[in-house]
Amino acid sequence: MARRLSLIPSLTFVLWGCAIEPPTWPPPHVAQESNFSILSTPDRQLDILFLIDNSPSMASKQTVLVRNFPEMMSRLQQLPGGLPEVHIGVVSSDMGAGTQPAGSNWRFLGDRGLLWGNDPSPGAIATVAGGTANGCGLDPGARWIEDIWRPDGSGRERNYTGELTDVFACLANAVGVNGSPYPHPLQALRVALNPQAGINEANIGFLRPNAYLAIVLIADEDDCSADPDDTINNGMFQPLLPGETPRLRCAARGHVCNGQPIPDYDPATGYTGQGFTAILADCAAKQPSRPADPAYLPLIDVQEVVDWVKRVKARPTEQILMSGIIGWPPNYDPASVQYQIGKDPIAPSPQNTLWDYLPICELAPNASADGNTYKAYGGLRLKKFMEAFGDHGQSFSMCNSDYAAAMAQIGDSTGMALKTGCLDSPLIDTDPSTPEIDPECQVIEQIRCETPGQGTCRRNGYQEQSFPQCTDSQGSRLDPADPQLDSVPEDGRPCWYLFYDTSAAGCMNAPNGARILVLRKPGTIAPLGSLLRIACLTCPRVDQPCSFLDQ
Repeated sequence: MARRLSLIPSLTFVLWGCAIEPPTWPPPHVAQESNFSILSTPDRQLDILFLIDNSPSMASKQTVLVRNFPEMMSRLQQLPGGLPEVHIGVVSSDMGAGTQPAGSNWRFLGDRGLLWGNDPSPGAIATVAGGTANGCGLDPGARWIEDIWRPDGSGRERNYTGELTDVFACLANAVGVNGSPYPHPLQALRVALNPQAGINEANIGFLRPNAYLAIVLIADEDDCSADPDDTINNGMFQPLLPGETPRLRCAARGHVCNGQPIPDYDPATGYTGQGFTAILADCAAKQPSRPADPAYLPLIDVQEVVDWVKRVKARPTEQILMSGIIGWPPNYDPASVQYQIGKDPIAPSPQNTLWDYLPICELAPNASADGNTYKAYGGLRLKKFMEAFGDHGQSFSMCNSDYAAAMAQIGDSTGMALKTGCLDSPLIDTDPSTPEIDPECQVIEQIRCETPGQGTCRRNGYQEQSFPQCTDSQGSRLDPADPQLDSVPEDGRPCWYLFYDTSAAGCMNAPNGARILVLRKPGTIAPLGSLLRIACLTCPRVDQPCSFLDQ
């Protein structure tokens, strides 16, 4: 006799800590009963934040990002139910360079981690090159793209005109390439997600408590985040010393190779060596000393930023999805790539006469705004940051002239976090005489109500509605491999159906890709906060099919 098992472990995260009574109906047969609950709507909320490096070498990379952004959106639009309820924001890497001017493009705190949007006021950062105000199609005052369902479920509500991809392209281009030569992508990310009065309070509202947070970081140089207070950052942003570039200063103060600081570099005198070479795999982001010593590491500890980012979500290991297109070997084999300090002979003058942190890749036909060819520099701090998010952190190489594959995979991995209704065990076939699986499932929607224990409002604070299995106009069940949803009459909805979805954004790890979905009337969604309780008879063993006759 098959035995009963408890809730499917991989789906318990969607319970959100609510005390929910079990379904009132008895299970029809003694077998394994797989029960789980999913939020009907809030789990499809997705906040996407793009952190875009706006240093001078990024022009060609921003163009590639804009060209390939539709690949990510396409994957999200292919999810069951279409595009999730999205907020999409754009932030630059410019957080200034201390309290003293560091070049003609210096501004204290730079762009302040402020989301780029429709702010045509004089001096606003959301302007295109030349200073012409451009709201990028966003409604006046909007700081991010918003495309969500109306509260009554009657359709989508948008805060922009035109195509979503065009609005994003405008915002991504608007960050420009006039940012600080000391890019602060990690600090800019932390500040953007923790808005403060007088700095970037306009960001408040971008993050929604129940939404997943997908962060996509695009940078061709390593992070150089440091405290803006020059009295505690060991002169990190003081005028450059002879023969030194900002990039070399950031690398020499933020990296170690073979466990040792970069040789022949002293913060007081700069670089005095004649070049340095190591294997990239033997180099890493410098760890802070204990107690903290700004002379040893004047940059902000990577783990400190990780901790700050994780604080914005109640369940960070589930709700935060981190992706980076950074300076990293395209074959993910750092053992075959050199870490080098030297002079770049193909850089424009006078840069080619200075000691510099050299790129790990070059794509000669592509030129950038500063006269350099398309290059990317080893992002050791950024790689460490991505790895801190475990399975929800992924890195892609910027050493490609096309990001289509990376953006598609980012879309797929984001979609996987949003999937619902996947079954962990094979369904029991209650009628082996038919070629298709005839499942036995109960699907009940629980809708919040205000008077627990009164009328139809149960003691748990929910009203319950049982959904039938979807059938076409002839009364036949839908084919799980090709559901043909249009064949279900509207008066037969809402109803549930079995769907085999083995795609990366679907249920690729479920037996046959099986998932249970609800089909609603066109233009409607479940009330916010409602839950679906799903219980199906499933086989006791994942690796073996079974039928009702086996019991």
